[in-house]
Amino acid sequence: MLLVSPCRADLRYVVQGVDEPLTRNILSHVEGLSLGRHARLSSRAVEAALDEAIEKAAIAVRPYGYYSASVEGRYRREGDADVTIELRVNPGPPMMLRSVVVDVRGAGADRRDLVAWRDSWPLAAGQRLDQVVWESQKTAGLVAARNAGYLAAEFSEHALELDVENNVADARLVMQTGERFVIGSIDYGEHVLAPGVVENLARFDPGDPYTARLMDNFRVDLWQSGYFTDVEVRETLVPDAVPPRVDLVVDVDTESRNFYQGAIGFGSDTGIRTQLNYRRQPMSRRGDRLDVGIGWQEFDEELRVVGVYRLPRRHKRREFWMLEGTLNFENQDLEFKRDDSDEDFIRLANGDIEERHFRFGRLKVYNLGAGERQLFVTPFAQYLDSERRFSLIEPFAVRSEHPSFDRLLRGNDSAVSVGIDVDSVAVLGRRFETRGSRDRAWAFTGDSVAGDAFDFTQVYLSTRRSYIVGSRFKFLLRAEVGYTDAKVDAVSIDTPEGPLELSATRLPNFYRFRAGGSASVRGYGFEQLSNNNIGSNNIVTASTEVEFRFRPAWSAALFADIGNAFNDWDDPDLKLGLGLGIRWYSIAGPIRIDIARAMDFDGKPWRLHFTMGTPLL
Repeated sequence: MLLVSPCRADLRYVVQGVDEPLTRNILSHVEGLSLGRHARLSSRAVEAALDEAIEKAAIAVRPYGYYSASVEGRYRREGDADVTIELRVNPGPPMMLRSVVVDVRGAGADRRDLVAWRDSWPLAAGQRLDQVVWESQKTAGLVAARNAGYLAAEFSEHALELDVENNVADARLVMQTGERFVIGSIDYGEHVLAPGVVENLARFDPGDPYTARLMDNFRVDLWQSGYFTDVEVRETLVPDAVPPRVDLVVDVDTESRNFYQGAIGFGSDTGIRTQLNYRRQPMSRRGDRLDVGIGWQEFDEELRVVGVYRLPRRHKRREFWMLEGTLNFENQDLEFKRDDSDEDFIRLANGDIEERHFRFGRLKVYNLGAGERQLFVTPFAQYLDSERRFSLIEPFAVRSEHPSFDRLLRGNDSAVSVGIDVDSVAVLGRRFETRGSRDRAWAFTGDSVAGDAFDFTQVYLSTRRSYIVGSRFKFLLRAEVGYTDAKVDAVSIDTPEGPLELSATRLPNFYRFRAGGSASVRGYGFEQLSNNNIGSNNIVTASTEVEFRFRPAWSAALFADIGNAFNDWDDPDLKLGLGLGIRWYSIAGPIRIDIARAMDFDGKPWRLHFTMGTPLL
């Protein structure tokens, strides 16, 4: 391989005979040699530079296991000002490893990440000695140990014994982890919030095992709480304590602030969308917080206003009172298909839906897995008031004496319910390396207090998983199932084209399930999969996706999605979507472009999907 150093004012170098990374290492050693801009380029000075370059080139290949290298050199003049030194390197036979011993001892010897570091050691007996790899792996081992809390870890033995005459080496490396450090005292300093507000943000208690990730999460939690304009966490090691500990001093600046955020965008599911958010935090010394958001999207001309008030419970760590209110206005089509394999719906009616939803609950945050996973549990009571007003679309001359049809077109429902919401989140890494899981479940039961008498019970489970395999592959799995015990009306109506059978749940629109779209079953339209396109009692979806990274910030994906929202468990009619996509992991978050085929529609049409954000959240 021929590689020329960048042009200098007096000397430049040409290296031949070896490939990367040896070539660049040779250049990094010899490029520091210079005769000086105003030096006389006498033959004696150039020959001295050549001799030194030959010596340094032989030394530069040794870290890669070549201790018997021979180097030949010559120089040539380029005009009156510059000189080119040519080096031809014969690395010779590499030094081979005769024996390799890598061990972990001490309290952390059985740690999974340290065992993995030891067992995946890349240099083995019979391989070429590579001191660059050797040193990088030593560093990686110490980083893994200290990230796990073994802050006093060191190598009690680290030896490379070289037999230059026989061109073999013996390597021995023993790590002593020492005792694992724990969290010591936590000094929160002075702040304006009431006692317990800031202290309750930590995912740990004094005496819990220390990890670097726990500290990273602590800093992020303090900042994302919104209480502070400045956050600093200082760590002081106390290695002589029993057990050894890390004391923390937290310095924060606190003031009540108003936050405003606006956005405008476009998505394949929603069309044009806009959003404006306001947050006031803290509202008082109690650490209470108010969030208000207003959003509009082109799909269904939906306008939503959401307000959330959160108040930390006094003397209850990581517990909050939550009050949430939602006002929702949208325009929907009542549609039907005579054949479920049709892609297009036939519009029967169009109307407006207005909903007012209020929820009061008590949020409890549990920190699991040394703070790496958080579990959010919220028992709640909620009230919903929903009004619908549909008008028939010409030329349908619909006649029906069934009262359920009138109920389908117009009515007002009010219901109260009680239930529990559970959300478990563990997300690590960033960009392509994002991995982890999110599991969600809720269950509630309710009764109507106005409108047609009905009661209902709903249970929902979902999971999302992301796994990294090697450095290029990522697997994404997701599934959900929802069941509602709510009355379903089978409506038979007359149309000019013959009788039409509709299945309509009495479940309020706010609680209905819908499938299809970029985050559901790709290949099908957004929320296109449900009875009459107005939502259903039940849902089942699943997805499998594999990504292959072909550039640092780019990957390609193949996926298969399946699912549907339906009223009748005897006929779920699950729809299959297959497709491929491209991913760009930008600074603003992952951007995903997919093209998917609806395998269960006539003609198997293709659909383009566009989304932003990690699929775990």
